[in-house]
Amino acid sequence: MCLIIHKPKGQRIPVDIIQRAKLVNPHGFGITYLDTGETRKLFKYDLVDKILATPRPIVAHFRFATVGTIDTNNIHPFHVDKDTVIFSNGTVEGYGTKTTSDIAHIADRVLPKMYRSDWVPFLELTDTRFAIVDLTSGKVQRVGEWHRRGGIYYSKANCFPQNLRVGVYGTLKTGYSNHRLLKNADFVGTGKTKDLYPLEVDGLPYLHDVEGVGENVTLEIYDVNPATLEGLDRLEGHPQFYKRRVIPVSMHDWSTTYAWVYFIQDRDLYEDTELLDAYRGTRSRTLAL
Repeated sequence: MCLIIHKPKGQRIPVDIIQRAKLVNPHGFGITYLDTGETRKLFKYDLVDKILATPRPIVAHFRFATVGTIDTNNIHPFHVDKDTVIFSNGTVEGYGTKTTSDIAHIADRVLPKMYRSDWVPFLELTDTRFAIVDLTSGKVQRVGEWHRRGGIYYSKANCFPQNLRVGVYGTLKTGYSNHRLLKNADFVGTGKTKDLYPLEVDGLPYLHDVEGVGENVTLEIYDVNPATLEGLDRLEGHPQFYKRRVIPVSMHDWSTTYAWVYFIQDRDLYEDTELLDAYRGTRSRTLAL
């Protein structure tokens, strides 16, 4: 997997693409600023949104590990020489070790032994996408098949939302009072949140944005048009009362999709709150006195 993003000066990467890139490629983030040649590498993603909210020209990389260990040593980019770094998206068979990624191996031991004019012909022999950055000039040479959207280049299209896809768990489900708002939506199927989340029911269902606590919550998945999504946002009071964000969903057909899901804001989660895996109607919360 992995994803490289080449963003020229003045462009902005859509927030939903960033969220999807983080979810699909969780093993390290690297960025090179093309106006200065500065490179930063992060293993944790808590600062990624802020870093990418810049008009500066950049090349950024989200890693999904296929070859080499999951650590900071294998976060892209890699120096070929003091003035050149390289990013990759894909696996180059036959290169790398259990601890070293394939592109780290190529950048350290293969390309430096070749004439620079032979780098691209060699890299084009693979199915992998590359971005070669000249740190002095800020120029980027993209190798392989890339996707252009909104003036920004992406090495893969898996970061693009295929549709406006939402996952609903409460009164928007089939048979409940607000399902009418989905009358123009396309039903995709049912699934569960890939990660655990706390779902409580206190008259209404409340899904808390606390990952790793609670249950894999049952969702109905729909593809909606912008007008329908706006209607859902009004119902849920997005982003003040509920706030939606994209999360991975494990579908009942064993596939994985990504959908907007609404999480309650500014509501306390008590230690003894009953946490459910699905909303099945009105239930009351019992608190210890």
